Amino acid sequence: MGVTVLITLRSGGSPLTLKAPVELECVISGPGLSDSGVSWMRQHRDSAPQFILFISSLGRVASTENGKPPARFDAKRESKNYTLTVKSFQEQDQGNYYCIVKHSQRLHFSSGIPLHLPGQKGSTNPKGSDTLPPRLMNVSDLTQIYAFYFLRYFVSAAKAPKKGLGLSCDFYIWVPLTSACLLLLIALLATITVCQSKRMCKCKRLVNFHLGHFLFSSVASCTACY
Repeated sequence: MGVTVLITLRSGGSPLTLKAPVELECVISGPGLSDSGVSWMRQHRDSAPQFILFISSLGRVASTENGKPPARFDAKRESKNYTLTVKSFQEQDQGNYYCIVKHSQRLHFSSGIPLHLPGQKGSTNPKGSDTLPPRLMNVSDLTQIYAFYFLRYFVSAAKAPKKGLGLSCDFYIWVPLTSACLLLLIALLATITVCQSKRMCKCKRLVNFHLGHFLFSSVASCTACY
């Protein structure tokens, strides 16, 4: 079964109105894709794509860099589809919108859907039709999205709150490292102790001498130590 990711204009586009809400729908068809979550991106004219938000398969919107969900956007999951709502459409919200699904180490892109206010440069919907022609991204656009997506993934993983027992990855790194250093220190101290004990004199010998008719014994110590 093939993978299909489509994006459609659900409401608010007959035609687009300033400060009016606009709702987009990402329709996903493919085994297991709907349980992978969706990333939303927007590309302004002649500029790099910009990340908007990520919504998980549980319908939770991930926090952005400032630790808060996007204030001007809303997202939700309905069955196997995901929706993005621009609460109050502004001029800076114009551009081509994409939904992206990551599954099995691959990114699946939807075709782009342009959203422009009437009379604005780049508008492709003069008759108010809900069916807007898609815009394909070039290789440079895809490269930037790949780089940004995976960079954001690793940064988010590093900033993710601790779960389960409250142990982060640092715990599994520093505990073995500290234990190894402690063992090396103990081995070093043991080696120093053994070396110092070997420096004690071990060549004591019994010396016999005669004084008249008597035999005397004395212990003579080595003058050199090892």
